[in-house]
Amino acid sequence: MRTLLSLVLVAAIAAPTLAGQEKDKKKKGPKKPDPAAPLLKKLEKAELTDDQVATIKKMCAGVAEKIAAAREKANLTAEQKKARADAMKKAKEEGKKGKEAMKAIQAAIEMTPEQKAAMEEVKKAHGEMIKQALALLTPEQKEKVGKSRGKKGGEKKPRVKKGGGKKGGPKQGAEKKE
Repeated sequence: MRTLLSLVLVAAIAAPTLAGQEKDKKKKGPKKPDPAAPLLKKLEKAELTDDQVATIKKMCAGVAEKIAAAREKANLTAEQKKARADAMKKAKEEGKKGKEAMKAIQAAIEMTPEQKAAMEEVKKAHGEMIKQALALLTPEQKEKVGKSRGKKGGEKKPRVKKGGGKKGGPKQGAEKKE
């Protein structure tokens, strides 16, 4: 009987302690997002090798620090962050993408020259990260990624000028035939 009572007493004391440890594991705060996740998602169709994934993750971790520092330097106010979020939502609803969306977002934020410079650093670092990741791909992988983005092999097609001046008028410098 005494042994049974001892076991019950030990269980009663240990149970809340063990339950508290499980809660502590869950309360460690929000998990930091993987900085490579968005890029790896874009490159999903390329069927990356394990080595390529590891290299991209390592590269992104280093660039993420630069981006975080530049964003900290930009020091956007709560109002600017809200304006940016609203502008992003509006641009998405209107179907704006790429440069057109960025222009609308930039106009809504009204940043100081210092903030603009810091955000330009973010943009530059992000572009370099993408360029480095694409350099790791084989031609076949680039082809797969290019098709998913609407481009063949990720290469730009040369632009061909058609016509001349405004509204199909004669080319500049061309003489009118009389």
